[in-house]
Amino acid sequence: MATYFDISSLPTVNEVDQSKVEEIKKSILSNGWKGAPILYTDLGLVTGSHRLAALRSIEETEDDIDVLDEDVAEDVTDVINQYCESHDTYWDEIDFSSLRGIFTGTWVEEYKDDIEEW
Repeated sequence: MATYFDISSLPTVNEVDQSKVEEIKKSILSNGWKGAPILYTDLGLVTGSHRLAALRSIEETEDDIDVLDEDVAEDVTDVINQYCESHDTYWDEIDFSSLRGIFTGTWVEEYKDDIEEW
């Protein structure tokens, strides 16, 4: 697992809607980190662009927020690499809007109901 600080500089996987970011930020501040971890590789995010943006906003605007030190992300580099090898494809060719084919049968599947892109 990784904290916000481990992934804070990674590129996001898609554009973010600022109103959704604010909604997530309020939820995190009220309830703490809930749901699936942000999925990432050494090349960037696989999921969680809005959640990462919310954490960035928390870092910029809040004081003494423990959530930034919590485990919020999981490295899926090995899973993505195995998928790419078995499907003769590359990172930049993956359709990150539909992740079912990549993660079915892996530990990530336990979060399928929490992953919008599933």
